[in-house]
Amino acid sequence: MTALYAWGANSHGQLGLGFVSEQVTMPTRVEDLPDNISEPCIRTAVGGGGHTFLLTAQGRLFGAGWNTSGQVGDGTQVRAVSGFQLIRGLEGHHMIGAACGWAHSIALSQSGQVWVWGSNSHGQLGLPKDEVPFTSLPICLDLTNVVSVSAGLRHTAVATRDGRVYTWGHGHRGQLGHIDSEGQLVKLQPTPRIVDHIEGKVLSVVCGQSTTYALTVEGHVLAWGDNKWGQLAHDPRNVAYFTCPLTIPHNYFGGERVTWLRAGWTHCVVGVTSGAVYVWGRADYGQLGPSEDEKDDSSSDTAASEVLRKRCRYIPNCLNLNHSIRGVACGSEHNLAITGSAGESTSLYTWGWNEHGNCGDGTTTNVHRPSRVSLPGNLQIIGAGSGHSFALVKLF
Repeated sequence: MTALYAWGANSHGQLGLGFVSEQVTMPTRVEDLPDNISEPCIRTAVGGGGHTFLLTAQGRLFGAGWNTSGQVGDGTQVRAVSGFQLIRGLEGHHMIGAACGWAHSIALSQSGQVWVWGSNSHGQLGLPKDEVPFTSLPICLDLTNVVSVSAGLRHTAVATRDGRVYTWGHGHRGQLGHIDSEGQLVKLQPTPRIVDHIEGKVLSVVCGQSTTYALTVEGHVLAWGDNKWGQLAHDPRNVAYFTCPLTIPHNYFGGERVTWLRAGWTHCVVGVTSGAVYVWGRADYGQLGPSEDEKDDSSSDTAASEVLRKRCRYIPNCLNLNHSIRGVACGSEHNLAITGSAGESTSLYTWGWNEHGNCGDGTTTNVHRPSRVSLPGNLQIIGAGSGHSFALVKLF
C-alpha cells in the first residue's frame, strides 16, 4: 500500500488535507484523494506560493490550495481549494510536467505543448496581460516541441527539443535574459521570447525567485538574473544581477558533469555524475546545510566577509549527508532529500526555513543541518512548495 503525506503551510489548503490551517508541523496522511487518483499512480508533486499539483502516471493533473487568481485551474476563483481537484480543460492530453509560480501555473504535455493559467499580472502566462489579466482554466500557448517547463515568482521559462530556451514575464533582475535594442534589460516580456547567447544545447530549465538556470547536454550549468544572494555563483559584492547567461565554472563541481539541478527562491542544488550534491546561494535559513572548512578569503575586510558568509555562499559547497542522495526537492528556502543506495530502504532528510513546519520535525525552528524525518514506509517521491512539503511512501 502507498500513502501520500503532507506538512507545512496550509493557510490556503495547499496540503490537500481537506481543511485550512496556519500550519501542519508533522507529516500527515492525505486521506481524501479524488476517486480518479490513487497513491501508487502519483509521479510528481510540485508547489508554488500557496498551491500544489499532483501529476499521475496516466498524465492527469490535480490541484489544491490558493486560488484567488485561478491558479489551481478548476475553473473557479474560490480563495482556497482544500482538497485535490482534477484540472479542467486538459482532457484528452497526457501531461508529463508541471510547475507553479507564486500565483501562476504551467503544464507540459507529452506532445510538447504548453498550457498556462492563473495570474498574469506581470505577463507570466506568456499572454498580453491587458487581454488576459488571469485565467482559471488552462490556455495552450503557441509553442511546440517543449521538453522542460519551470516557473519563478513572476516569470516562466521553457526549453525545447532543439535545445533552445524561451522566457517571459517579469524581468526586473535580468531573469528573462533579454535586452532591448538600446542594450537595456527587458523588464517585462508578455510573450515567449528566445534567450540569445546561450552556449550549448539546453536539456532543462529551472527558475528561482528571480533567477533562471539551464542544464546543457554537456553537463554545464548556465545562470542569469538576480545575484543578491550569490545564486549566480558569483560574488554578490561585485555582481548584483546579470542579464546574459553565465556558465558556472566547471571546477566548482569538482570538474564533474552536472546531471540534474533544482532551485529554491534564492539557492540552487545540483547533482553530478559521482552522486555528489553541491549547494550555493542564500544561507541564512540553513537551506545550504553546514559549510565546509572555509577557504581563505583574499578580502582584507574579514568582518564583512564573515557577515556575507553567514548570509550566503556563492561558491558551491559539497553537501555531506554521509548517505547516497537519490533526489532533492526545493521549497522557497527549504529542502527535502531522498537518501539510500540501490537495494537499501530510503530515508527523508529536510533542512532550511521552517517557519510553517515545512521541515516536518514538529517544530517551527529553522533547521541548519539536514535532519532525518521519520515516515512509516519506504520513500518513493518528494515534492515541495514555497512553505510546504510532500512525500509519497510505500508502507511497510
